[in-house]
Amino acid sequence: MKSLSRAQERIFSKLRDHKRRTGHLPELSAFARDLGMHYVSLKQHLEALASKGYLVFESRGRGRSPLLELPAELTGVPVLGSIPAGPLSEAATEAESFLPLVGFYGDHFALRVSGDSMADLVQDGDIVLFKQRQPQRSGEMCAVRVESSEVTLKYLDLLDDASYALRPHNPLYPTLQVPASALSIEGVYQGLLRGEVLSSLLADRSY
Repeated sequence: MKSLSRAQERIFSKLRDHKRRTGHLPELSAFARDLGMHYVSLKQHLEALASKGYLVFESRGRGRSPLLELPAELTGVPVLGSIPAGPLSEAATEAESFLPLVGFYGDHFALRVSGDSMADLVQDGDIVLFKQRQPQRSGEMCAVRVESSEVTLKYLDLLDDASYALRPHNPLYPTLQVPASALSIEGVYQGLLRGEVLSSLLADRSY
C-alpha cells in the first residue's frame, strides 16, 4: 500500500485501535477534538487515507455524517515483512498484509520467516505470530533485535544478569552470546501458520 504521512499514520492507528477496542469507529467531531485537530483538517486526512486504500470515506451531504469504514483486512494482525532465521539481518518495518485473527489485538504482530536456523520446528516461509511482552522464563522463542537494528528468531536463554544466549533449533547453526544491554526483545512466540491455512487467511489480503 502507499506510504502515509506522520499525521495520517497517527489518525489511522487511532481509528484502528478504537475499532479493535470498541467494535465501532468514533464520532468524527469528538475524534477531531481528541486529536486536537480542526474537523476540516481531519476530513482532508481521511480523504487522503481513503485515496490510498486505508479506509472508506464518503460524504453523504449536508446534515448527514460521512460514511467511514475500515476494511476488515486492515484490522487484523499485521505481517511485518521478514524475520531472518539464519544470519542476522535488518527486519522489515512496514506491514505487507494483515491476518484476520479474532481475539488478537494491538499487542500482536506476525513476521515471515526466511532461513532455516529454527528448522525443523519453524520452516522457511512460515508466518510466526508474536505477542509484545517480555519472556516469562528462560528458553522461550523470541523475536529479538540486536544493537537496535538487527532482528532474529531464536530461543532466548538467560545466562546471567548481563547476557543472553540466542540459541537456534537447527544444530548446524551456532549459539550466540549477546550482552543484555545490546538486546531488545520485540515479542514472544505464540504460534505459526503455514500451508493451506495460511494461504486462505492471506487470500485477497496482500498489498
